[in-house]
Amino acid sequence: MIRALLLLAIAGAVWAGGVAASGGFDFRIGGIPVRSHNPVPAAILAAVCFVAAFYRGLSGVREAIAWWAAAIARRAAAVAAALAIAAVAVGAIWGTYAAGRPDSYCYLNQAEIFARGTVRELQPIAALAPWPDPAAAFVPIGHVPSPGPVGAIVPMCAAGYPLMMAAARTVAGRTAMFWIVPLMGGLAVWLTFLLGRGVAGAPAGLLAALLLATSPTFLYQVVQPMTDVPAVALWTLALVVATRQSPFLAGLATGLALIVRPNLVPLAAVIWGQISIFSRREDRDLTPWLRATTAFGIGVLPFVVAVAAFQDAMYGGPLKSGYGDLGSLFGADHVFPNLQRYPVWLVRTETPFILLALAGPWALSGAARRTAWWLLAFAAATLACYIPYEIFDAWWYLRFVLPAFPPLLILSSATFLFAVSRLTVPVRGLAIGATAAVLVALHLTAAVNGSAFRMRDYERRFRDGGEYVARHLPANAAVITVWQSGSVRFYSGRLTMLWNSIEPEWLDRSLEFLRAQGYQPYLLFERGEEQEFRTKFDGHSRLGGLDWPPIADINRQVRIYDPADRERYKQGERVETHRVWTVGR
Repeated sequence: MIRALLLLAIAGAVWAGGVAASGGFDFRIGGIPVRSHNPVPAAILAAVCFVAAFYRGLSGVREAIAWWAAAIARRAAAVAAALAIAAVAVGAIWGTYAAGRPDSYCYLNQAEIFARGTVRELQPIAALAPWPDPAAAFVPIGHVPSPGPVGAIVPMCAAGYPLMMAAARTVAGRTAMFWIVPLMGGLAVWLTFLLGRGVAGAPAGLLAALLLATSPTFLYQVVQPMTDVPAVALWTLALVVATRQSPFLAGLATGLALIVRPNLVPLAAVIWGQISIFSRREDRDLTPWLRATTAFGIGVLPFVVAVAAFQDAMYGGPLKSGYGDLGSLFGADHVFPNLQRYPVWLVRTETPFILLALAGPWALSGAARRTAWWLLAFAAATLACYIPYEIFDAWWYLRFVLPAFPPLLILSSATFLFAVSRLTVPVRGLAIGATAAVLVALHLTAAVNGSAFRMRDYERRFRDGGEYVARHLPANAAVITVWQSGSVRFYSGRLTMLWNSIEPEWLDRSLEFLRAQGYQPYLLFERGEEQEFRTKFDGHSRLGGLDWPPIADINRQVRIYDPADRERYKQGERVETHRVWTVGR
């Protein structure tokens, strides 16, 4: 009974603290609303359970704490597996399931292209358009012109993650593409446990897995079809295999990670460093080192060749990428601003607890200490890859450095457990449980405040807009839009054209061109885009003022106009607006 009371007390305290810190929760699980904005009921539950637990005396509480500590230690792998399953569930339940922003549409459409057995998408109409630089108007977000035929486009993102989605799509259909990230999230949590158990023991691995599973950055990304979670899973796999001294398998895992994130090639050198150090012998015989290095190279080389081949086929050179000139993306002037951002974001979201990682090598001894230094080097190399990169101003860009999280959380956990190791078993168990509960509460509060569990609501406008086009517009519709230029294509298969790539005096003629090619043009805007459209085209086009009613208004976020309605409306005919409300469904 006391054991159950203590568990309920800790759960109530965590819930009350999270509600108090965040102002409350309001989300859905499988369509069922979950709301909690008052911390008092949970706090009362925690207080009652604590009082009831201590009512029978301190000895019973000590015994219960010791029992829980021993039970968790005995079943650390099972608890870690449960955390991994929970991570998969979070990604599945709160997943956006949307091809929307440039990144998500880039990956999803690239998977579709790969599933068709090609690397580019041909658009013959772009070669026929009469205005200057016509191809640019037919390049949707997340894509760039192909160096091949005029009008051909290619996704700008790396090929590894889309290849996984293409395989899933081929086997289980289009929805299966969205399963990759949740499954990879579960794998990342499980591998963090394995890595931590191998380096610092099962308790450190379990605590690190718990902290990764509740990390605000991890939770923010595990619900989105993007490459960050697959990257952390595959790099953690490489770390696990490297610590087990399997050079060839470490090379394979490193190659898989590189094809997902080719820009992290410096991390391959860190993985090789671990293989190299542990293969050297005191008698200076280089044979084991040469064997290990050769095996690692054989494992990683096919993936390096694959990356070069994909980049050559898609962008016209093995060292080119879809993100443009490296000189414009990386620069010395980015270093100081990014050093002011990433460490601050890390401490704010992961709490100062993560700084304990810096003491990790001193908390361990022997071979574990050498491994700790290697993990710190891996985390530092990950950060170094992005410090010269473009400057961003939102905490969720910590997603770039997610591969550094497992090593840092493992070393932080090892340091903390070393610090409390001299306490008696009940006191140590209470200290670990209370610290873990506080950290989880702070993590979840930051995740809720950071909208990690509302991304599905934010992204659904892309799906709603694209699905409306698919259901209600004719098969020959050509949709003139910008932000939804990818989602409209993904959900409806209709042609899209970007109005921001057309000169003001060419708008009317571009619509006439589309009609001459057999298309029926429509204008689609997200909230905020309409004013930009008016600013650019008013005075240059009869459509520039958007001075007639839209045919559809979706959640007051997306509006669709039929240009043919303008003349009818000006002549006094009524234009009905189909108002659609999907929020809350």
